[in-house]
Amino acid sequence: MIRRKCIQKIFRTTICLFLILVVSTITNLSNKTIPVMVNIEDVTMVGNTSIYLLNDNGYFVKKPVYLSSNDLCENVRKVISYLKISNCSDSSFVGLLEDSLEVLNVYYDEFYLTIDLSCDLYESNDLNSSVVSIVYSLMEFNNIKGITILVEGEYLKDYPKILDKSIAINPSYEINSRDDVNRVVVYYMTNDDGNNYYVPVTKYLNDSRDKINIVIDELSSNSSIDLVSVVNRDLELINSREENDVFVLNFNKSLFDSNNKVLEEVLYCISYSVFDNYDVSMVLFQVEGKNVGNIEKKCL
Repeated sequence: MIRRKCIQKIFRTTICLFLILVVSTITNLSNKTIPVMVNIEDVTMVGNTSIYLLNDNGYFVKKPVYLSSNDLCENVRKVISYLKISNCSDSSFVGLLEDSLEVLNVYYDEFYLTIDLSCDLYESNDLNSSVVSIVYSLMEFNNIKGITILVEGEYLKDYPKILDKSIAINPSYEINSRDDVNRVVVYYMTNDDGNNYYVPVTKYLNDSRDKINIVIDELSSNSSIDLVSVVNRDLELINSREENDVFVLNFNKSLFDSNNKVLEEVLYCISYSVFDNYDVSMVLFQVEGKNVGNIEKKCL
């Protein structure tokens, strides 16, 4: 009898200790920061790709949209429809393509996309802006290295046969000589219709430094008058390197805000800028050599 009571007491004690250990383990895990891989399109609004439309201030803005199909050609046609004038009539954005514009054919072959449009493309009030909108929007698809635009079977007049993001978007010229001219794309932010959007600016500067150094300096100095940068003015890039398709950025502690966190908008402004200037698939963020997060380019 006494032995049975002892065994029961030992069993109850063991169970209690086990429960205490489980609760303690869960509590410790909840207090730890677990690194999370973030896809580049996981922004504040729903969307699995982006299109580029003009806002009220005349800037091309990166606007998330949702595509339900897995068929590339069908998605290309849908994107072109999003860029038409009538599809933006009830928003803060301006579409540039005529409603009568038709997509005659779409071809894809080894990273290069060809789109054949009707002659209505030439009816656009601003042909160059229309071309920029088409190219940047279609280059959002994964594994697209170049776009060929045909108009009823003929190459687009006065443009290269293959277009890519080397075509300037929201160009800004800050040059005073022909020496050491560098072309760098920097992403800022703007607020339209109550939401924050990312705005790429193609800057031409007399600066021979690596593009990433220019990007960080431009964002931290917030030199743009009409656009916003959320990057801390004290942010410094200690060093950077490309490694196995990953761009590693090592910053000082000013990457953190006053709550010892990294703002999502800071990561995206920097990452979007990196992806438009370097051929990499991930940006790894470090603070004084320690990993604090990463942004991966999303595959469609």
